[in-house]
Amino acid sequence: MTRITVFLTLFFLFLCSPARASNEIGYVENFVGNADRYHVRRGTQVLPLKLCLPLLNGDHIEALDDTGRITLRLVGHPEPVVWSRGDKDTPITANEPKDNLLFAFLDWTMESLSPLDDEKRQRVLTTIRGDSGAIFDVPLLHVPQLIAAGKRSIFIGWLKPSEVVQISIVAKSGKRLVDNSKAAGGLWTSPVLDLKPGSYRMTVVAGNSTITGDIQVVNGTALPSFPEDLTRDDIPDTMRRTVQALWLSAQTGGQYQLEALQLIGNDKDVRTAQILQGALIGGTKFNLPK
Repeated sequence: MTRITVFLTLFFLFLCSPARASNEIGYVENFVGNADRYHVRRGTQVLPLKLCLPLLNGDHIEALDDTGRITLRLVGHPEPVVWSRGDKDTPITANEPKDNLLFAFLDWTMESLSPLDDEKRQRVLTTIRGDSGAIFDVPLLHVPQLIAAGKRSIFIGWLKPSEVVQISIVAKSGKRLVDNSKAAGGLWTSPVLDLKPGSYRMTVVAGNSTITGDIQVVNGTALPSFPEDLTRDDIPDTMRRTVQALWLSAQTGGQYQLEALQLIGNDKDVRTAQILQGALIGGTKFNLPK
């Protein structure tokens, strides 16, 4: 069999794969407990549940105990859809979008965030304090950051959330935009700042430790342009922002990670945003999908 024949055969099998027989209608946004308490039945396939798992029409979710509860985001539903044990005989259904829902990007997001989600769920079982033993650090400032100009609040986060810090932002001209603002809890939100293009220095002080980083403010047009799939208006907003932030954070050695954090902000109600926020604050580096 020639290489061309092998390629065409594999390509045909991919196109006819039952896992992609229809367009995605949504994804798993969150679930109670650990993933091994659930699985998804898709025809003859049994799939492990994962954060961001793409869903197809007709999928059945099954839980191993009565406390099972899953939050889904479905196309055409402005609010999240909550699945519970009583829905086990009801297939997941929604109107299919014209095109696949972030086809490659959903898989990439799942592969990137699901392991971090699993790790965090396991850690919750063994310790109550999330930062026990952590060392104060601000990985977001390890690499000079580029963010968009404009009137906006900005977020910055640090490891060891129990640490109380003071934050300052000074322009290259010497103008102080923020002067020793006190913050705690691992994430700080600035007041609304009028950020003009130019160079700034951010300083974060905790006790005897001082961490500084350079921030270059640029016009929004200087930031990377999102792929067309990431700007579609038929994608649930929470997923679009998460995948945009993940995609942006993976660009050019991490210099847009601070801007990526701005996209998801302090969204405590969306699991994907929580996991990505923690990863960005912790300095996790992501690779773009191939």
